[in-house]
Amino acid sequence: MPYKPTPKLSDRLKYIRKLHNLSQAELADIAGTTQQAIQQAEKGKARQPRYLHKLSQALDIPVEWMVFGQQDHQVKNSSFHASGMNDKAADVLENFYAMPKKDQELIFELMQARKKK
Repeated sequence: MPYKPTPKLSDRLKYIRKLHNLSQAELADIAGTTQQAIQQAEKGKARQPRYLHKLSQALDIPVEWMVFGQQDHQVKNSSFHASGMNDKAADVLENFYAMPKKDQELIFELMQARKKK
């Protein structure tokens, strides 16, 4: 299923929860987190949710869309797939989201530049 580019994580979580007709508590159970964590993320207060890869796997959602708001064809040559993410990739994402937004943008630009070489 194609998912439209959605820049806000809060909007993506709400969309997925409603699409699958789940409560916050049910979504939290699937993601291995708490209902309060889902509630905070849906309010836009979660800075670095660590459960996104697990949620994408459980609901068969492209992890690229879940994490970045873009799908695999929008994030070219991505090594992340909803069918599984290794521990190193998950750790990279966790560290990426722990950075300030400005640093995330710089890292992403650097990655894009390195990919072109």
